[in-house]
Amino acid sequence: MAIQQVKTPTFNNVFNLITDNLSQLEIKENQAKDNCLIHDKDDKSKYYNTFIIQDNPKTKIICEISFYPSSLTSRYTPRLTFKKTDSAGVIKEIDSKKPIIIAFKESKQALAFWKLIGLLNSFKDVVDLNEFEKSFQVLSRNTQYIELPSKDDKKKVEEIIEFVRKHDIDLKETDIKSITFSSRKKTIHRFLYLLKNKVIDNKRSLDIYKEAYRLQDSKEAVWHHFLKKNDWILGLNVDIKFIRDLLDEQKVGIENSKGSGSPKTDLLGISDYTTLIELKHSETNIFKDSKTSKSRTNTWDFTPDFIEGISQCLGQKFAFDKSYMTKNFIDENGKPIDKSEIFTEDPKTILIIGNRKREFPHNNLNEHNIKSKTFELFRRNNRNVEIITFDELFARAYHIVFSEKIKLDWFEDDDFDI
Repeated sequence: MAIQQVKTPTFNNVFNLITDNLSQLEIKENQAKDNCLIHDKDDKSKYYNTFIIQDNPKTKIICEISFYPSSLTSRYTPRLTFKKTDSAGVIKEIDSKKPIIIAFKESKQALAFWKLIGLLNSFKDVVDLNEFEKSFQVLSRNTQYIELPSKDDKKKVEEIIEFVRKHDIDLKETDIKSITFSSRKKTIHRFLYLLKNKVIDNKRSLDIYKEAYRLQDSKEAVWHHFLKKNDWILGLNVDIKFIRDLLDEQKVGIENSKGSGSPKTDLLGISDYTTLIELKHSETNIFKDSKTSKSRTNTWDFTPDFIEGISQCLGQKFAFDKSYMTKNFIDENGKPIDKSEIFTEDPKTILIIGNRKREFPHNNLNEHNIKSKTFELFRRNNRNVEIITFDELFARAYHIVFSEKIKLDWFEDDDFDI
């Protein structure tokens, strides 16, 4: 009886992407389920971790692949290391002052690289390339495309207009409305997640947004950036008069001889009249946790943060009144604002703060009623500062996008989504 000899596995084999047949490879998870390996289908003991992309008599370009468990899925993320070696496989050294450039200048090199990517992408059951698939797609030779994400809004509009003109595309009014609706629907969806500060992949929505845009470590910075980026929410919401432009962090008072001492507003709205906008954040409490005075049975005490916000608005308003005529205001492009058609008579001042749905929900009806009544009476009797909460701003924006009222319990309903 013949005894079959078991081959000893070898793990550091080299696969030539230019000459070898890629179909003979497969990627599988190991028995310990802590890694995955690339091996030969016909020789199960032969594993590859190095792939030749260029093979010349003098030099080689190789790619080494290792796999690491993904923190988001049960699959493995490939990590690629590119190296340039001599014909014997010794890594080329270069002067420390010169950059190491591995360029795929020839079509054979580029094809070999994309063959390797194709191999990894064909084993989706074990290889995690989600981010790659979200960022890249294969386009046919005749496909027309424009690249917009990295450009500012003005450049985006110019490129879209040029694209439509060049290709003689007949855009109907309904098409434009559909594009606007789709864009604003995404904004409303993001607004909802920021407002609820949901947990996604063990991170809060506000923290995810902050990291994505590299903002300073504060919740106010997140809301400042979001509302400035999506200025239609404020422009169509906070006032009957449309706000045409929003200027970022403007000093509104008269500075002292050292260039300081001027109050600064978060956003300055420009239309026929000026509007000052002060932002707190959605989790800023309007009321204290408990009533401090038992004698006032039908009222509730405001927090220092809320009172401070009102004081800031009043300070900015009165400083702006005094300084407007002598002060030059600069727009986002560094150009002076033409004030000849802009008035600032008793400027409107808006404070955006807190979340009523979060802070005084309906599940405690007595507390809800007292806080709602106290808050509304304060707003109606406060002539100089208009106060709006983030959930109210969201509800108005929702109505603008969907042309319908939002359901009453939208914030408490965990299943509610856009």
